[in-house]
Amino acid sequence: MRANFYPELALRDGRRTVAAAGPLNWDAIPAGVQRITVIAAISQNGVRGRSTSREYRREDRDREWWCEVQGEGGAVFAPGPAACAGTLAITEPCGVEPWPWPGDPELVEE
Repeated sequence: MRANFYPELALRDGRRTVAAAGPLNWDAIPAGVQRITVIAAISQNGVRGRSTSREYRREDRDREWWCEVQGEGGAVFAPGPAACAGTLAITEPCGVEPWPWPGDPELVEE
């Protein structure tokens, strides 16, 4: 699967939070996969954060995923490029290997 982060992600909460999001293309996910979550990790100049989206169900046909990633220990992100890694975690059926989603979006002021 290709990177599934939008090219720009908004900074919020005094730059302590990144609104991580991207397209969710169910047509590229095997038909047997019914439920997923996305785990997003962002790293920029020594500031790191990680978060997990809510669960998405194929039957709902959502076309976008999102979650809020906070800098660890209250650290602050800055506008500019950031390394992002996402993982599509399969919650139904159990036992399916996750898919990595790398990305390198820009963090921008909201």
